[in-house]
Amino acid sequence: MDLDSAEMPRGEIKQTGAMPLHFRISSALKRVIGRDLITDEFVAIFELVKNSFDAQAKTVEVAFVDGTLFITDDGKGMSFEDIENKWLFVAYSAKRDGSEDAADYRDKIGHKRSYAGSKGVGRFSCDRLGRKLRLQSRRAGDSSVTLLNVNWDLFEANSQDEFIDIPVSHSSMGEFDLPAEVTKIKYGTVLEIGGLREDWPRDKLLKLRAALAKLINPFGTADHKFVVNLTAPHEDRVDQAERITAQQKGNTEAVDIVNGPIKNFIFETLKGKTTHLSVEISKDGKFLYSELNDRGALIYKVREPNPYPLLSGSEFSSNLFYLNRSAKATFAVRMGVPSVQFGSIFLFKNGFRIFPIGEPGVDTFGIDRRKQQGYARFLGTRDVIGRIDISGDDEHFREATSRNQGLIDTPAYEQLTDCFDEMCLRRLERYVVGVNWKDPLDLEVEDTSRLKGDHASARITAIVTQLAGADGVELLDYNRELIRILNERSDEFSKSLSGLRLLAEKSDNKQLLNEIDAASTRFNELQRAEAAAREAADRERIARREAERQARDAALRADQATKSYVEERKRNLFLTSLSSLDRDTVEILHHQIVIHSAAINEIIEGQLENIRAGHMPSLDDLLTTFDNISFQNKKVLSTARFATKANFRLDSENIQEDLALYIEQYIEQVAPTFAETGIKILVDSEAKSLVKTFKPIEVAIVIDNLISNAGRADAGTIKFFIDQPSAKELRIVADDDGRGFSDSITDLHRLFEKGFTTSLGSGLGLYHVAEILDDMNGSIAAERLPNGARFVVRIRG
Repeated sequence: MDLDSAEMPRGEIKQTGAMPLHFRISSALKRVIGRDLITDEFVAIFELVKNSFDAQAKTVEVAFVDGTLFITDDGKGMSFEDIENKWLFVAYSAKRDGSEDAADYRDKIGHKRSYAGSKGVGRFSCDRLGRKLRLQSRRAGDSSVTLLNVNWDLFEANSQDEFIDIPVSHSSMGEFDLPAEVTKIKYGTVLEIGGLREDWPRDKLLKLRAALAKLINPFGTADHKFVVNLTAPHEDRVDQAERITAQQKGNTEAVDIVNGPIKNFIFETLKGKTTHLSVEISKDGKFLYSELNDRGALIYKVREPNPYPLLSGSEFSSNLFYLNRSAKATFAVRMGVPSVQFGSIFLFKNGFRIFPIGEPGVDTFGIDRRKQQGYARFLGTRDVIGRIDISGDDEHFREATSRNQGLIDTPAYEQLTDCFDEMCLRRLERYVVGVNWKDPLDLEVEDTSRLKGDHASARITAIVTQLAGADGVELLDYNRELIRILNERSDEFSKSLSGLRLLAEKSDNKQLLNEIDAASTRFNELQRAEAAAREAADRERIARREAERQARDAALRADQATKSYVEERKRNLFLTSLSSLDRDTVEILHHQIVIHSAAINEIIEGQLENIRAGHMPSLDDLLTTFDNISFQNKKVLSTARFATKANFRLDSENIQEDLALYIEQYIEQVAPTFAETGIKILVDSEAKSLVKTFKPIEVAIVIDNLISNAGRADAGTIKFFIDQPSAKELRIVADDDGRGFSDSITDLHRLFEKGFTTSLGSGLGLYHVAEILDDMNGSIAAERLPNGARFVVRIRG
């Protein structure tokens, strides 16, 4: 057996001296790699603009003049030899084999630049756009312009013709030949495409403009200054009319304009309006950095080992934005289209977009498929917008030859999609779903005011703690205003304290550790004080109660309530005379007063005991002590007021009642009795019903504080308006005609900060109001009136 033959692949014939055979190339190949490969006219223009970018152009002009398309750039241009040996060499790319880097123009840019294309077929986009091509090009320093004429129809006349035999004429001339409407250039390249295969009406030109804006990184982070101008002189008149209309509407800039530079969409404005997560891999490929911001406020910044080795060197980065209502509104105004029509997650390689990733309806990363598994638990493409950036050659990230098919599925591309899913989308999702979505009122505000409440702070702390506690994750920074020690009265205090301790240890924050220890001590003291107070009150109550009478009275009340439930519900929240109070009601009210008074006594005794033991309290300890005493004392005052009017169950702190009806009747029947002298209190309610579990004493504190503030501002009248924007939300608007807010208070949110005051008060009243409402899943905001002040309270059911 012939050993040489045995080593050859099956079916291959060993050469025996005969001349080798060669492939013949039909002229029909032009259509295969031209119109048949690049089927989208926008993608065809993309390819030609990308070629200008690769030619080091600073400016590209896409001009439609008298039925002809001109694509003009001020790049390095081509000599006759370049056109013959490179441009006319089908499927050859000097960018790919590195010979393009040898040119001396590299000295002009100072560092190696990645290329947008490297297939060697993008030039056949000219065939997709028109039947004829007139190419003009000149390198810097050359004396003449090289001219090339291509008639693409000649390649389709007879498929039996050889590709190489189709003539392409060429010549030279002294200067570029351009119409007056097209910007003149000294060197660079002009593609003049005639016999356009499609019409380009105004609506299509506007779509082209929008598409070009997304071709070049629309997030304002491209490293290279590269300007694309769109020119269509026949649309100038309509453009001017659009500008006038925009001015009349008060808009600073018209959106539907054809002519002018393609502006990068600057997403910086979104950073201050919504939640933004940035993730990037360090240049050495060793670490992955993540930074989360919410409406301009840092939440956390972490570093961890990079688990994606194939992304090392790719300069992977991702910027992901959650589109809350405010961000969507801003986007629509700035972009002229709703965000859903713009797209979602775009992928950019070497600064240019990989099409069609990010297009509306294109779910490359399976975001919508995942959302279908849990609509209320996952983000969808309508909820997010952002970008992924990578750089480098085609070794790991290869673009499909058909330019509307994205990237070829390689191991590196699989790691890219996994990195985006695990490190970007899911991390943003944990925060948005766990913090923003937990508070429906937060979705409607443009600032971080709703994040400062104890409940939101506890949720943020839990998320950051979970991330920082993972193996290998290093906490570099976090928001110390939002991730903080909660008020000891908060239900979330104990749970969040352990998380804070972990963060303090990971960030080596000894001061925070000391503050945590002090807060823990105060919490334990408060718990002991309240427990002792309740125990004492219960002992006194049990001693004075008569079990048999209580049973009879309870049975009688139950029977009466059953007979006339609806009427009693509306009529008996508050009685109209002291004589209607039975002994049981008085006993219940007395019990509540004993609880809160005893709690005050225990808090004071606890501090005195510490002082006697030589432990002098710090300023923070004193402020917290007075805060707790003040809050308990307000409960005593409110309970005492109820002692003359209340007639519903106060044997527990919480009741389940119609909150709207309760507030209306409290304002009508109880509040005026104890209001500032001379102030008139009005109430108007359009609310239907919001049955909710709440603490009546604390709701009374809210109303009393609003009335008290109005009185201190010399108001003659305060009017409450109660309505329901939705079945699950109650809104209370309190307007007074007092002095209003001082001009020195530039940020009205400060009114609700602990200790902030503009009078001789303690600065705790509105702070307590905000604290109570936060526990009720509610909010309060202050507004200036021409003559007076307004407070808007919102409570979710």
